[in-house]
Formats: sequence, C-alpha cells, structure tokens
Amino acid sequence: MQTITRVQPHNIYEDEQQRANLRQLLIRGCTLLAPDEPGKLLHDQDILIVDRYIVAVGPSGTLSFNPMRVERVITGKNRLVLPGLINAHTHSLENLLKATSPSLPLELWLVPLFGDALEWSPHLVYLSTLLGALEMLKTGTTAVLDHLWTSAGVAGKYLDATMHAYHDAGIRAAVAPSIEDRDLVLEAGLRYGLRFPSHPFTDRFRDWEPIATQLEVLEQFITDWDDSANGRLRCFTGPSGIHWCSPGLLEACLNLSERYQTGMHLHAVETELQAAVIREALGQGGIRYLEQMGMLRPGTSLAHTIWLEPGDLNILARSGATVVHNPISNLRLGSGRFPLSDALDQGVTVALGSDGSASNDRQNMFDVLKQTGLMHNLPHIDYHKWPQPDDILQAATHGGATALGLSSELGRIEEQQLADLILLDLDADAFVPLRDPYLHLIYCEHGTAIDSVIVNGEIVVEQGKLLNVDEAALRQEIRDQCRFALAHAPTSQTLVAHTNEILAQLDKLRHLILQKD
Repeated sequence: MQTITRVQPHNIYEDEQQRANLRQLLIRGCTLLAPDEPGKLLHDQDILIVDRYIVAVGPSGTLSFNPMRVERVITGKNRLVLPGLINAHTHSLENLLKATSPSLPLELWLVPLFGDALEWSPHLVYLSTLLGALEMLKTGTTAVLDHLWTSAGVAGKYLDATMHAYHDAGIRAAVAPSIEDRDLVLEAGLRYGLRFPSHPFTDRFRDWEPIATQLEVLEQFITDWDDSANGRLRCFTGPSGIHWCSPGLLEACLNLSERYQTGMHLHAVETELQAAVIREALGQGGIRYLEQMGMLRPGTSLAHTIWLEPGDLNILARSGATVVHNPISNLRLGSGRFPLSDALDQGVTVALGSDGSASNDRQNMFDVLKQTGLMHNLPHIDYHKWPQPDDILQAATHGGATALGLSSELGRIEEQQLADLILLDLDADAFVPLRDPYLHLIYCEHGTAIDSVIVNGEIVVEQGKLLNVDEAALRQEIRDQCRFALAHAPTSQTLVAHTNEILAQLDKLRHLILQKD
C-alpha cells in the first residue's frame, strides 16, 4: 500500500541561475527560539527566502545573496520569528455559526446545527471561509486542514467556493470534504424502538445526491484543485467519521487517497456514545476497526480520538497516523479528554486543532495552545508528564505539518523548508518582562502580538493588517448577507417541534446505552 509522505528534493532549484531569477525576501536581524542558548533565544539572525522556500538562515550579515535580487527586506529587530501555527482540524462553514448553541453533548448539538435557518449560497460559503482565514492569519495560523461539511453533502459549487476563498486569502489550506452515508447513532435509536421525525438532520442522506455521485464530485475536486496556487492548496478525502461511513465508503475514500497520493482526514471516537454504538454495531473498537480496514497510515489524520481502548495508542503510534487534539471543543461539548501525555509517551504524532467555530467560537490557535497547556495538568497524572511548552508548540507546528503530509517540508525554520513564518512583536504586553519565551508563547500570548505573516514566501499580513482582504468590507458584506438570509428564511413551527422531539429521543438513547442516571 502506498503512502503520501512527500520527499523533499536535495536541491530545490536546478541551478543558481534559476534561483537568481526568483523572488527573494530577506528578514534581517530577527530573533529565533533556541532552547540551548541563554534565555532560549538566538538574536540577530537573518532568513533568506527564495520563492516559497527558506534557502539560508544565519547570523546577521553572513548570508550570501545578491542584494539587487532582494525585492523586500523585513526589519526583524525586536521580532521573534516562528514557524506558522497549523490548525489541523476545523470546519469552515461554521465560521458564520459561532455563538449559536449552548454547550450540549455532540449528538444533541448537531441537530439544531442542521436545522439552522441560513440558506447557504456558494457566495455565503466563500464569505464564511474567508472570515475564518482572516481570523487565523491575523493570529498567527498559516495553514489549515478544513474538514468541510456543507448543507448539501459533497457539492461542487460549495467546494469550489471554499477553495477560491483560501486562494484569495493567501493561507495554506488542505480541504477534506466531509462525506458520509450512514449514522450508527440513529440506527441504534431505531433498534431501541425510538422514532425520529422528519428533519434536515435525519433526512440528510435522502436529501443529498447519491453517494456515488458525491464520490465523483470529490474526485473531480481533487483533479481540479490539488497542489494548486504554487502548491499552497491541497485536497484530501474526508470520510466524516467511523460511525458516519459504511465500510464501502471508507474503502472508496482510501482508494481515492492512494490513487491521487493525497491525505485522508476523519473524526474518530469523539464521544462516549459514538464509542458505544461503534462497538455494538461493528463488534470492536473504532481504532482497531480502522486498522483492520487499512485506514491507519502516514497521511491519515484523526480528529479527537478520545474514547480509546487498551492498546489503541500503540496501534496509532505504529501506524504513522496523526491524531489531532481539539481541547477547546472537547470541553465545550463535554466530549472527554484525549490522553495527551500517554500519547506522547508512546510516540503518537499529535497535532492541534481549533475545531469549527460552532463548537469553539474562535479560530485562534493561541487559545488552543493555552488550553492544551492547562487541561491535562490533573492530580491523578504524574506532574512530570504534564505537557511541556515545547511539546505543545511542536504539536502546533511540526505535528500539524505531518497532518498536512508535509512533515519533511514544513514546521521548522531551516534551509529547504517552506517559508510559512510569523513575526511576533517582543515589545507586546505578552512578552514584558521577557522570561522563558516558550512559557510566554503558550500561556501569555493570544495572537495580538502578530506583526507580520508570510505564507509560501508571500507576505500576507504586515503590521497586523491583511494585505489580500479588505477586512471592513468583508465584515459588512457578511452582516448584510446574513441579515438578508435570516430575514427571508421560512419560519417553521414544525421544524422547531421536530428538533425538540429528536433532542428528547437522543437524550433518551444516551440514557439507554450509557446507563446515565
């Protein structure tokens, strides 16, 4: 079976003449993290970027280059340069759905989300994606893995709108359209004698195009968009989750990923109820089921993986798959706690994600860094095993790069690495007075010290301002479009009643299966 690990060529450019003709950018006199240096910082460093790659890093004034070829020089004085943060799990359609729901268990939370009154035009999808990209870039996230669900399943017009938004924003993005053809939770409800009324949530498989058609759209999407925008945009397969996909659909996604040498991203055992219905329906735990299906390999990333069984972490470590930890949404929906310390001890590759704005309400990865540094510091865990700041930062950079299939090219400040960089102002409040920079980054900074952002060698944020997007115009258009869409949305007492009935039935199912008092 093939994997998608991408090999970085030894020499990026065929010759010096080719390099000389490409765009060059110099960051002069900046500060880098250096754990073995006094203060864990290395000052007065230069970074030379040619086209989309870092080609040299060294003490200021020591790099060899033709100054006549350098298009821009960025002054790095009092600027800490880091690899850009990577948000390895989100849902861009939810950027217009923040603050829509109180905290509920996931299975209940999904129902009103599907019944939301917004009419999703392709342009509204474009605006929602662009809004999330804006928030991420301004707070230091340079790459995102978008597990894109839409109100119509896998529909080409929505997929294209999403990719156009990421293209225009200038962010690096891998988009994994969410595809599903079953719901083991609803099937369990029927086995327990529960009945669910008509509703966009319960009727979705009937309302969407046949799954064969959706798979054709997914393949065309990969053909049209993968590795576009000078390699900045990629396309993954995105089976929605173990309990939302038949074995045939999982196999079809795996085949597409292998045929096009691309990644695969899915939810896995996020809640206690999911884990229970998976074991009941499939006769084994979700991670062992994925292993048996051949789904676990380098290039596969799993969101959440909270309700694990003995031996699962060892399976994940051996497989080379990446686990994406989403601490904020896990808390918001009461899903449980991923065993981060044990995962790291056993060699599991871990990335970090915000999850969608309907279950997090923000797309700020500095929020995620801090929450990761807090929620695992529990009295029953040996404090020596509490996550350390450098491990957390590693997960948000190189771990995320692995989820994107770019482990050899992204997430470090070195020669032959892709130039996705963020510059933070060391004069900002979060760094005054400056002590341990790793501690400042995890616990003090919340994205407001971001001065400049470079993605794929292009400056996309300068002095805190986005260069590719008119932020004020975008926000006003979103307000106008949402106001219009909500004003013209049909109000249905029947829909409200059916939503409440399904919530009551799912609550009953949770009690029946989980034996909750």
